[in-house]
Amino acid sequence: MDIVVRDFNTPTNHIGDITVYLSNNNKICVNILNVHEHGYFDCGQAWIYVKHHDNIDIYDTFMTILNKITHDIFQELLDIIREGGNLDTKITVESLIPSYKDIVPMPDDFPLPINAYKRNLWGNCIDFTRESVDLLEEIKSDRDDACKYPDVYIIRGEILENGEFIYDKPIRSNSYKG
Repeated sequence: MDIVVRDFNTPTNHIGDITVYLSNNNKICVNILNVHEHGYFDCGQAWIYVKHHDNIDIYDTFMTILNKITHDIFQELLDIIREGGNLDTKITVESLIPSYKDIVPMPDDFPLPINAYKRNLWGNCIDFTRESVDLLEEIKSDRDDACKYPDVYIIRGEILENGEFIYDKPIRSNSYKG
């Protein structure tokens, strides 16, 4: 298995998801589908490439990335709401974040563990936990190569030695021109 998904989709609402996976050259790749724009639908993808150190704890790192991206996306939405004149001080970032599930989709040919379940768009899944980290495999990716993709809006990030996740520019679609 190769990806972890923060799935915001429900059977009746396809909001989008954030996908995280280990990649070659000490990178973690992040694909954000739809949730990064505030219309939620047909927004395209955002790509973030995160450098990390060899000695990272994968579970904690993935959760740090997922939590920061989720918070930042919905903080931007909250700022837009407040700029639009909605001064309700009871609105918080947490109140804007829709429910989600952190999952590891399983390939069809993988023997299903007892804790597997179906998840709308992803098929058979298990929860993303410290134990499920052992099932993850690295994927080879070169989409962050500026020579191969010179016109693509790519966000670059890093996991610092203290575990903090930072990135270099706002989360926008990879087709963003600006």
